Amino acid sequence: MTDYLSRQPFIKLLKNIIENQSKNNNGYSIAIDGDWGSGKTWILDALESQLSSDEYLIFHYNAWENDFYEEPLVALLSVMIEKLNEVAKQKSLYESVVTELLKEAASDLEILAVGIAKYFIKIDIDKSIKNKKNLFNRIKQGTKIANDIDSMLPLRKTLAEIREVIKNLAEKLKILLVVDELDRCLPEYAIKVLERLHHVCNKMPVFQIIAIDKSNLSDSICKVFGKNFSNPSSQHNVMQFADSYLQKFIDISVPLSNGKPNKSLEVMNGLEKTFCEWTRDNSAGAPINFNENFLEEFLAEMFSGIDRRLQEKIFSQVELCHKMTLATGVKPELCSYAILIYEIISCIASYVFRSKNLCTVTNGANGTFTLVFKDVEFSANPYAGKYKQLAENLRNFFCLKKSDYFMQDSELIEFPILDEKSYLMKLLVDVTKLYDDYSQKAYSRFIAEDKVFLLEYDKIMHTMLF
Repeated sequence: MTDYLSRQPFIKLLKNIIENQSKNNNGYSIAIDGDWGSGKTWILDALESQLSSDEYLIFHYNAWENDFYEEPLVALLSVMIEKLNEVAKQKSLYESVVTELLKEAASDLEILAVGIAKYFIKIDIDKSIKNKKNLFNRIKQGTKIANDIDSMLPLRKTLAEIREVIKNLAEKLKILLVVDELDRCLPEYAIKVLERLHHVCNKMPVFQIIAIDKSNLSDSICKVFGKNFSNPSSQHNVMQFADSYLQKFIDISVPLSNGKPNKSLEVMNGLEKTFCEWTRDNSAGAPINFNENFLEEFLAEMFSGIDRRLQEKIFSQVELCHKMTLATGVKPELCSYAILIYEIISCIASYVFRSKNLCTVTNGANGTFTLVFKDVEFSANPYAGKYKQLAENLRNFFCLKKSDYFMQDSELIEFPILDEKSYLMKLLVDVTKLYDDYSQKAYSRFIAEDKVFLLEYDKIMHTMLF
């Protein structure tokens, strides 16, 4: 698994918490609190892969993928049964005491599942008979239970049986219950899942990791319990009420930032392969390199603190729009990384900030001039405020010293092309005046040719989005 967002230190923190608290016979529960799309699922998968299967028995319960079960307990049972059968088949555990324990637990849970789900979970009886001679009678018993669930297998008894199975398993293995995608469930169902987890795991030798977006989950909690905090100023009350409720289920909440991309092109999933490197000398004979190093630097800085899902959507939109532009027959002389960077920035302006305007150059009082998105403050997209970090990243990346690049004539901003960033600034804004030397005129020709293609790209992007 490629660590695009440098998450290993966070995973190490989780492992340390698990190792220190997993011996607690009363159990322990932590929440990973991060925005939707911040990479919580990736972290959980990476964490599971780094824990020893000989030491830990890990149940991974995706609440959203299983929300078609009216009763969350059925979904949890199905996850546990599947995992127990999977682990029991592992060659390293075959015919061991642990394997027999796993088989016994799986059989017991299957009976409970039949009862509580009324045949919702199908059991392969023939296969089960081979594993245990008397299992047929037990499943028949479970079938009978299914026909009269209220009187013969009440929920309380089912929970007691599950807890007994968990106690037996915990004598041989450390049990880790991972709960993912809870904040994507409908509010009522999310609360029901939390309640069932509490019923099953409270004061049990189970370590729970629950991935949540506390902000969204807090709204769900308040709606379910009829707490109407509609006034924007009462958001504090929403969080306070939710925190009080969640204390029942969660011992500690660990915040997760959106991360900082590592300097790698893999985050683009092959999009960069459509483009190529491009190198020219500036007027002083120094090289201007639009190479992989510069592209990696741009991606790492531009998407610092931005959730992975948004990055993927931006790259997907760029790829589609680029192909549609090429299909019109308008093509640049060279599809360089400079064009790719333009397309990414243009997509952010249109797709994220819903602005048909792109960028402008502004003077700074601190002896710099910077490239900034236009109209970000007035974006019609209600989610744009959440992603103003993108605007700040652009501002920080294209912040250059006036003393090296800048001349000012009245209201006109003029600067020579000396490096990659100043070239891109010429490409991204309507600043056409150049110094009267050969290299600047050569760059002007390249910019003019690229602009023909990129104007068509912008036209298609705006047609798709507006």
